[in-house]
Amino acid sequence: MDDPEELAKEMITGMVSETAAKVLESKVVINLLNPVAVEVGQFLGDIAGMVRFYATDNMARIFTRWAKIREGKPPLKPEEFKRVIPMLQMASVQSDDELQERWASLLENVANDANGVLPSFGQTLAQITSAEARYLDRIWERVTAPKNYNSGKRKGRDELSYSNLIDIYDPKLRAPSPAEMRVYRDRMSPEQLKAFDEMTNFELTLHDLERLSLLEKSVKFVSGDPRHYEFGGERITIPSEDSGMKTSYALTQYGVNFILAVQPPTTPSR
Repeated sequence: MDDPEELAKEMITGMVSETAAKVLESKVVINLLNPVAVEVGQFLGDIAGMVRFYATDNMARIFTRWAKIREGKPPLKPEEFKRVIPMLQMASVQSDDELQERWASLLENVANDANGVLPSFGQTLAQITSAEARYLDRIWERVTAPKNYNSGKRKGRDELSYSNLIDIYDPKLRAPSPAEMRVYRDRMSPEQLKAFDEMTNFELTLHDLERLSLLEKSVKFVSGDPRHYEFGGERITIPSEDSGMKTSYALTQYGVNFILAVQPPTTPSR
């Protein structure tokens, strides 16, 4: 069997920058990769071979899904395939079945040069989880549901409250507050502790979607109707209890177009 140290260097050379390679070629990293090289070496020959094998397998599954989307359509033209080339490396590292479906949809839309599809959608898709993608779908279903009023917003961009987003995430999620956890943690039931952890996951998801500019937060002052009273012949005005800073969320236009670009064609909300 080839020397594991040389196998590790070969893999590193082909996958990372020269600067990063100098760090990763340290003895600590080589020792870390050594057991992997020994285990997979008999099957694939080396670590680089393993990486190529899984990348090839991922692309084969994505292209199979893409072919199903294109059933009945003519083969891709050279200029259509050229448009998707920059995205193939990012797609090749995706092994999640659900996200592979979305990659197939995105590649089809990019190849077709679909209106409103940006090259950066590939980078965004490479950074989200399947759970986040499903959550975006549920948000989309909520904001595009039939309404009995004209919101004046572009399709999919209606505002949602923080509590709306929790309900979309998990309508049964009821978690203790951080203050309650600090004081009563040792008295909390396993269900309450689990709910608190799930609330943390919700907040991480929310912040990640904001980071990716798929969801935006708006904070503005809302003034309610003031109340008027008379005391001793004088008229006194008291601000409404409804006044104050209000936080709302909405899909960005980037988020709307991203959702449409990566949704599998069979998704009902498409």
